[in-house]
Formats: sequence, structure tokens, C-alpha cells
Amino acid sequence: MCGSAFSRGLLWCLATLCCMGCGGGGLKKATGTVSGTVTLKGAPVTSGTVIFFAENDGDTAIGLLQSDGTYTLKYGKSFAVPIGDYRVAITEGPPPGTQSASPEEIMKNPPKANAESKIPAKYRTAKDSGLIAVVEAGKNSGTDFDLK
Repeated sequence: MCGSAFSRGLLWCLATLCCMGCGGGGLKKATGTVSGTVTLKGAPVTSGTVIFFAENDGDTAIGLLQSDGTYTLKYGKSFAVPIGDYRVAITEGPPPGTQSASPEEIMKNPPKANAESKIPAKYRTAKDSGLIAVVEAGKNSGTDFDLK
């Protein structure tokens, strides 16, 4: 009799635990998409890399600047970027192999500034740039940066 009550209790606990993990994707983070424009004194920055560094957990997302100064962030192979606060760097680029490189690979071997760099040095590191962005769930268009 005692064993039967124990078995029912154990089954109830297991069923409860299973149901708790069933609704909403478990540990997945909420995400948003991010796009915008980078300008320098009002003119589009036509090449380079925009890098978002998460404040709290080390997530990194990158976007390649297009000829019109626009970018769209990628997080790994996806455009879904985890929500949160980010420090931003804008560097020369694109670095070699960027089309297939992951954000982690680019961060290990960041683009090098050249002598004719148009991007001011202070914007090349997230620590010094002063650029901050907040990624919210859903579409984050118009995440623009005008460099001085």
C-alpha cells in the first residue's frame, strides 16, 4: 500500500516536471531583428563592420555595412539577435572571410584599421565608442549611428 502511494506520488512529480518544460521553448532567449544606417558627419559609411557586444552575457552580433551605409545584424547564422543592452563598435572591413565567418571568429581576428581609415579610432572599440543600443523583441529598424 505504501509503495503504491509512493509510486503515484513519484508519477505525479514527474508529470508536473514534464509539463513545466512544455510551454514556450524552455531556455530560448527572446530575439529581435536589427537594421540601421551608419553615417560619418551625415554621409553614409560605405564599408565596415558594425559589432554589437551584449552587456551581460557575451552575446555578439555583427552586420556588414553596405554601399549606402545600411546594415542588418546577424547572430551566428541567423538574423534573430537576443534582446538586451549592447555596446557597439564600428570597424574597418569587411575582414577576410567575413561572408562565412561567425561573430566569434571575427571577434578573435577583428578587422584592422588602415592608414586611410575614415572611421575615427574611438568608434573601433565598444569600450571607447560610447555607442549603446537596446535590442527589443520584434523588428528594430532605424538603429542608426552618426559618427562625428
